[in-house]
Parts: sequence; C-alpha cells; structure tokens
Amino acid sequence: MGFRKVKGKKYNSIYEYYKDSDHDKKTIAFYIMYRDLENKPKKVKCSALNKEEALKILNDKKLEIAKDKKEIQKDLSLLQQKIMNNTLTLDDIAKLYFPTKTAKTIDMIKSSYNRHISPTLGKMKISKIKTVDIKKLSDKLKQTNSRQGTPLNPRTVKKVITYLRALFNWAIKESYIDKNPVIVKDIIKVDQNEPGRVLSDEELEKLWNLDEFKIKPRLFLFLKACYHTGARPSAIMDIKVKHINFDKRTIHIKAMKQGKPYEARVGQELLDLLKQRIKEHKLVHDNCIFYPEQLHNRAITKEEKEAYKNQSTRYQKYADQLRIIFNNHFNQNIGTYDLAYRVSVYTMRRTAATKVYKKFGIVHAKRFLNHTEIDTTMKYLNIEDDMELIDYGL
Repeated sequence: MGFRKVKGKKYNSIYEYYKDSDHDKKTIAFYIMYRDLENKPKKVKCSALNKEEALKILNDKKLEIAKDKKEIQKDLSLLQQKIMNNTLTLDDIAKLYFPTKTAKTIDMIKSSYNRHISPTLGKMKISKIKTVDIKKLSDKLKQTNSRQGTPLNPRTVKKVITYLRALFNWAIKESYIDKNPVIVKDIIKVDQNEPGRVLSDEELEKLWNLDEFKIKPRLFLFLKACYHTGARPSAIMDIKVKHINFDKRTIHIKAMKQGKPYEARVGQELLDLLKQRIKEHKLVHDNCIFYPEQLHNRAITKEEKEAYKNQSTRYQKYADQLRIIFNNHFNQNIGTYDLAYRVSVYTMRRTAATKVYKKFGIVHAKRFLNHTEIDTTMKYLNIEDDMELIDYGL
C-alpha cells in the first residue's frame, strides 16, 4: 500500500492510493490536496474513479474555498463597519465568537444557539439587550421548543441561558460591550429539589435487558458506566484504557465543572464489561473506550485507524440513539408539564445517587457524585418519591 502523485503538471495536487502487489500497482482510491480556509494543507479521499474526475473535484473544491474566502472577507468588512457604528447584533457577535472556540462540545453549543437563541434575540443590537429580554427568552423556551413545539426541560433551558452568558462574557473581554445582562439566578429560579426520574429496581431490570442493547452493546456499556460510576456522561466519554485500574477496581474520572478529578470505585460487573470491550476491540493504553467506530472502520491506513482509537466519540451521538430507546420503552404518555420525568442518560446518575443515599446516607451520596456541596447533591435525590416509608415510632 502507498501514495504516489498522478503524472502530469495539471494533476499536480492529485494522488493515487495503490495496492503494491507482485503483479501490478493497482489504484484503489484517489486523494486530492488543497489548502483550507485557514491556509492549512489538506489531503482527503475523494469519490473519483479516475484522474479526470479527481481533477474536477479538486477544482470545484478550490472554487468553493475561494468563494467562502470572499464571503468571509465581505462579512468581516461589514462587521468592522458595524463595530465602528456600534450596531453589532447578537448574531454578529456569535459569528465572531464560535470560531475562537475549540472545545469538543462547541458544535452542540452552536446548534443550541441557532435553534433556541438566534430566532428571538439574534437580530437585536447586543448593546440594547437587557436582562428582561433574557428572561422573556427563558420563559418562551419553557413554553415551547422551536423545533418540536413542546416545552424544553428546565435544566435544558438553564443550559441554553448559560451558553448565552458565556457568549456575553467573551464579548465583554473583547470590548464589544461593557456589561453582561445574563444573570442566571435572576432569570431562572431553580428549586432546592429539582424534579427528575429515578428508576425502580424493576425498571432497571427492564432497561438492562432491552433487545436494542444486544444489537448495540457499546450503548449498553456506556449506560452501565454512567450508572456504576455516577459520573457525568461527557466524563464517561473520555475514559481511556489507562484510566482503568483493574487491581484497585477504580476508574479515573476527569474534572467537570467546579469539581476535581477523582477515582470512582466500581463493581466487578462493570470491570468485566470493560475487559471484554478492550479485548474485542484490541484497545491499548492510550485508546479511548468509546472511540468513533464508524470513522475507524472507514479509515484506510493503519495510522488513521490508530488515530481514531485515541479519540473519544461525541456524546451527542450516543444521546440521540439512547433518546429513541428511552422514548420507546419509558417515556410514553408523559404529559407536557412532566417532561422533567422523562428517562434520559442523566437518569442513571440520579438513580444511582438516590440508591447510594438510601443505603449509606448523604455524605456517601455527595462523594459518589463528586459534589463540593451537599446542597447540590440534594437536588439529585428524589427523597419524597423514592424513600421507603419509615415508622419513626413517635
């Protein structure tokens, strides 16, 4: 196997990926090389069956990039004019903000902005947006989901408003505005005990035995890891082979929010499932347990395949697949105003924490969730709904 340039001056940026056998060097695929919007060289596989098709795809790609560069320059000129005239809108700020971020979740945050924030506030001048406008947005999101026509979960609304606050903080740092109108505690009032679903033992048994998990065992392992560690889903996604200590029966969990990294103690059931996945997928020290399998399988070279195993897959992909399963088996006939009681991935964290609380008390539940404050832990516990009735003998 190897790469070689296609002969001919006009094919200068076209490569053949070939199979080097005893008989001939048969071309398997064509690759094109070009510079992207950031002027970085890119070599990518294309769908061409011959060098002429590859040349057309390359030229089309160059024209597309040239057009995009022209549009970007036009947008930048317009933005500079708006900055001088102090007429920047929230959408203008968003265009400047998102390209500066490199977090894995930025695509999800950008999508949330486009769906939930931009339709209401996007065209407003950023200097004119007040706290009352953010409050109206929050109330609107609680009443209707712009994509599905149903209310958003209160925790999802809080997350959207938090994204907006981060955008305004960046705008202040860049001197586009002087004050952040997003005051979360004034906009969203969160009860001491937030509503949420906790699964019974019977429901857990039903969940673990669903046929869907026989077809997609990686989803089963992911949920089991969320349940047995009590960790947040995004932290589970970043677990690598080196983070698992089979002798001490612990898994290293990365820091999230205001917390610190910690070692989660886990049972033999989860460890056995992890051993099985490591063996079946031939994972080694730096490999991620939940790597992007489809991209790995489509990769051609050994180097590309190994690189994908060192990457964690996006949590949103797992969440979307699991949402369908939860809706089919647990979330039917839930009223519009009871959406917080839908089963979701976070139900694993809440259910496990409530079980720890019942068995060992609030201090152990706090440690299990890696919280810094017991008040935060209390929000996860369904004490009224799920504690057994106790006769105090008074």
